[in-house]
Amino acid sequence: MSFFRTGLVSLIMASALAGQAMAKTACDTASDGQIEVSMHEVGAAIGYMWGHGTLTYGGQRYPISVKGGGALALGGAKLTGTACVTNLSRLVDFEGTYWTVGGDIAAGSGPAGIVMENAKGVDISFSGHAKGVHLSGQISRLYFKIDAF
Repeated sequence: MSFFRTGLVSLIMASALAGQAMAKTACDTASDGQIEVSMHEVGAAIGYMWGHGTLTYGGQRYPISVKGGGALALGGAKLTGTACVTNLSRLVDFEGTYWTVGGDIAAGSGPAGIVMENAKGVDISFSGHAKGVHLSGQISRLYFKIDAF
């Protein structure tokens, strides 16, 4: 029963994070870069996410891919949105594994928000929309990769 309560609290917190993330739609001047991304997520207790997008950094655009997963996801959805990147001083620091906290609630469509940080201190704050039938409040690991220069 403790696992269920922990999961429920995580879902509620992730829903609140998603709502807060949706309030911020544009990256501010403190951002070092911006990502436009489209991801898919499926889950039955454990969730898996994958997708593609574009990182804009230093006036250049780079194609990126993302994949990974974590606990407490149910259903399936397509997530689209924008992410603001901070603490990115060198492009090589972008790639790698990011620990994430986030969530979405969608019965047709709904808000989605994810905050992430990698071992090099690069932070990503995603806000967007989820379309599908999906409930997610998760702590996960996502791997971001620059596909080509």
